[in-house]
Amino acid sequence: MKYENVSCSQCWNDFGPGDHGYSSCQSHLEALNKFANHIGYSDVEPFEIVRWVSPKTIEIREMDAERDESVKMEFHVGGFSAHCSNQRDQKWFIKSNPSNPVIRIRLGKKGWKDRHGRRFKLDDKPTKFYDYNF
Repeated sequence: MKYENVSCSQCWNDFGPGDHGYSSCQSHLEALNKFANHIGYSDVEPFEIVRWVSPKTIEIREMDAERDESVKMEFHVGGFSAHCSNQRDQKWFIKSNPSNPVIRIRLGKKGWKDRHGRRFKLDDKPTKFYDYNF
């Protein structure tokens, strides 16, 4: 890396080592965020960014996620029916599926949301999490 720490001249956020800084927030948002993970209370579903329509509108598509069966979930009596003691160990195989529908999310005062009010968080990696204890 050329520089020890790069930043954005609009928001002044630091991004660590890099070859160049950013002149606006839009440039680092598009460069660093390739995914928009749907935050559904404690569950998380992976979506990929298909296209940036504008700085406040993104087209996204849900990704397919299949649980890695090699990680055995451990359930114990308790809770509503059982308690999963190792749910943070779950692993998922996540892949793009071009046949899934494309939807739009928009940036508002309370973050990224779709037209139904579902919340999304932009990230550099897709995330899937199922809360077995909810």
